[in-house]
Amino acid sequence: MPLVEGQARPILFGVLAVGLILALVAGPVGEAVEAAAQIESGRERLDRARAAASRPPLPIPLAGSSEEALLASFRQRLESLAGARAAVVERADFEADPDRPTLPRLRASVRGTAEGLHGLLQALEKEAPLIAVEEAELGIERAADRETGRPTVMRASLTARGVLIPPPAPGATP
Repeated sequence: MPLVEGQARPILFGVLAVGLILALVAGPVGEAVEAAAQIESGRERLDRARAAASRPPLPIPLAGSSEEALLASFRQRLESLAGARAAVVERADFEADPDRPTLPRLRASVRGTAEGLHGLLQALEKEAPLIAVEEAELGIERAADRETGRPTVMRASLTARGVLIPPPAPGATP
């Protein structure tokens, strides 16, 4: 059906009007879709934050403000754990690490029953303040004696890490 003269203008005007309406509607619809995506992203971040908040807090590591304070804390921690188990702390030493000055090595020698040493090592790694044991050498100091009922006495030589907290810079506010 051929267009009659004069009909082209209203059709062209109608097509332009529909195009203008679509352009006006597309802007808000696009913004609504973008807002929905931002809301979904915000919900995911909120879910991750809630999951992180619901986790139990990590225990603090063994720390001290000086070598002497760190060694005293280490020895006190070992002695308190050994006292609750069949173990004895024989020595505890501080060893500076030039590569990691804020994470010095702490060495200890502990003697006790297998159960006592096992419980002590577990407590060091799981209870606050945490002590990161890097090395543990176990050896038998005295074998068990069935006739007298004496248990096996073992020795554990431990190497652990502590945290040295540097003093605040002069003029810094806490």
